[in-house]
Amino acid sequence: MIKALIIDDEKHCIITLEHLLQQQKNVTVVATTQDSTKAKALIEEHQPDVVFLDIEMPTMNGFDVIAQWQPIPFKVIFTTAYDQYALKALRLNALDYLLKPIDEEEITIALDKFKKQENSITSEQIQNLHLFTNGKLQDTIALSTQEGLLFVKIENIMYLEASSNYTLIKMQDQSKHLASKTLATFEDVLQDNSLFFRSHKSHIVNLKCIKQYIRGEGGELIMVDGKNIPLSRTKKQDFLDLFTRV
Repeated sequence: MIKALIIDDEKHCIITLEHLLQQQKNVTVVATTQDSTKAKALIEEHQPDVVFLDIEMPTMNGFDVIAQWQPIPFKVIFTTAYDQYALKALRLNALDYLLKPIDEEEITIALDKFKKQENSITSEQIQNLHLFTNGKLQDTIALSTQEGLLFVKIENIMYLEASSNYTLIKMQDQSKHLASKTLATFEDVLQDNSLFFRSHKSHIVNLKCIKQYIRGEGGELIMVDGKNIPLSRTKKQDFLDLFTRV
């Protein structure tokens, strides 16, 4: 039986989430609270397996609550009505979250991840996420790798290449990193950065790292390291429009 604990300053959110959890098999809600200052005592008393934690709360927000443990002895699923920028940070940091208003399917998916032990959380991830959501690390991303989190400057990425449900990141210093996120996740995160262009379903490139364009139905991009990257036919004109030709 999975023991769940809910922390949210809005009573109606607690009621809704508790009802949804009651529909799940092998889940019991051991405690709830609207007062984030009481969260630590409740968690220590009930020893939950998973804590459903609102991010934006008075007095202590979700990050403050989590900061009281090192290491964190339970799994965390954030519940949030945060904006898109914060959601990008959540995705990149490999943290699980439910976007309000929460529905039953999202609960099922989150609990399935819990059962597979896919949503482990570290204090390092929490600290980095807090910086992201406060706009203090906009030039840096945290790559979730098998070894842990790797912090890299966005401008130092040469290209990103899809590898099944993973993404291979090639850096300008020639190092390579395999991140446990899909290319679509990185496209979402980088979409507001004018340096990067989705050239193909399997590639995102740093425009400053392109050495040559070879004509074709779509064409090919030759990167500064010699890598040939396809340019899809549907992306060709968008790519050419980015440059002044002489």
